Amino acid sequence: FASLDEILHLCGGTVGAILTCPLEVVKTRLQSSSVTLYISEVHLNTMAGASVNRVVSPGPLHCLKVILEKEGPRSLFRGLGPNLVGVAPSRAIYFAAYSNCKEKLNGVFDPDSTQVHMISAAMAGIYCTFLPRKE
Repeated sequence: FASLDEILHLCGGTVGAILTCPLEVVKTRLQSSSVTLYISEVHLNTMAGASVNRVVSPGPLHCLKVILEKEGPRSLFRGLGPNLVGVAPSRAIYFAAYSNCKEKLNGVFDPDSTQVHMISAAMAGIYCTFLPRKE
């Protein structure tokens, strides 16, 4: 069975994924936005006397407004399902690495000291970041 700490971290990871999902959707849309999300600025008095349109990238609030107007609030949570499926294994790997590293570092530094916790957390983060994945 999972310890209370592991359950709390799993719940925290789940809540974090849910809360940040709308921000991820807006970020992704801004990174790959189509011309429909852009605002055209009209500049008059050019050298040729004709107007020139310049495309300006919208800000996050404008992008959020367009998404809500055209697709509705549910669209802000697109991709949440796979993200939630990935939270449990990701947290499990992180805390297994953290626990293993902490156990070894307790013999090197003062047991359960700040250094032990910080280095263990950093090593677990590095391990999860560089863990080979099959995609």
